[in-house]
Amino acid sequence: MIYTFLSGIATRVYDGQAPIDPTYPYVVYKLASSYVDEDQRIENFRLEIDIWDNKPLSATAIETLTGSIDGDGAITSASGLHRKHYYVGGTLQADFYRDSRFDITDEDPKIKRRQLNYLVKSYLY
Repeated sequence: MIYTFLSGIATRVYDGQAPIDPTYPYVVYKLASSYVDEDQRIENFRLEIDIWDNKPLSATAIETLTGSIDGDGAITSASGLHRKHYYVGGTLQADFYRDSRFDITDEDPKIKRRQLNYLVKSYLY
């Protein structure tokens, strides 16, 4: 579901790692860690999404892409991942909540990078 959502917004989406010499802009996501709650009913994942661009004089493209991924945060029908609720067959499968948003300075001054971190609650039925 994460890849499907991201590929609907970005042209180049990679799970875990981008290829060598990728075309910009691109998105890399990974489920960094998880733990199960005490009742064994919810598995909580840490989702990291990195957005990369190589336009050092303009942040418009990377900010637009970052904003489209994160969305409006609407409680009932979020446009992006922040506060997104995924249902399958009428049953809630996962909730997404943004933890943080970072503007990360890359060692290459031509590269712009943003990072979005989410808590993903996956319901175990």
